Amino acid sequence: MRGTNRKGFTITELIITMAIIGILSAIVIPMYTNHIRRARRSDAKVALENVRAMEEQFRAENGSYTFNPQDLVSFGWPSNGGNAIDYNPGDYTIPVAGGIAADASGFIATATPRAGTRQDRTDGGAANGWLAIDADGNKTSGGADDKWK
Repeated sequence: MRGTNRKGFTITELIITMAIIGILSAIVIPMYTNHIRRARRSDAKVALENVRAMEEQFRAENGSYTFNPQDLVSFGWPSNGGNAIDYNPGDYTIPVAGGIAADASGFIATATPRAGTRQDRTDGGAANGWLAIDADGNKTSGGADDKWK
C-alpha cells in the first residue's frame, strides 16, 4: 500500500524537468539577445536617416553639405542651449566631433556603439560595429555582416 499513497515528484522527474528548462533557455536567451541588439541598432539607423535629411535640408539652403553639426541644429540636430551635442540614439552615438565627414559634394555620417553598452560588447563578445550613410543613401557597416539588413 505504500506505492498507492505517494505525494510529490521523484528525483528523476525533477532532473528531466530541469533538463528541458535548460535546453529551452539555451535556445531562447540568445534569440532574445539578438532581437534586442537589432532593435537598438534600428535606433541608430533612424538617426542616420534623420542626419541625411538634415544634411539635404542644409544643402538645399546653402548649396553644400556641412561637417559641423552646429549648422544642423536648426534642422533638428540635438542641442543644449543652442549648442550642438552628441546625437545619442539608443546605444549608439554620432559625435559632434568627427561624426560627420563632408565636403561640397557629399558627406558620410557614422554612428558608433557607445562604450559600455551591449552594442559595444566590451565583454569579449563580437563587436556590433559601426553604421554609416552617405549623401547618395549608400549604407555601410563595420563587422562581419551587413548591419543594415
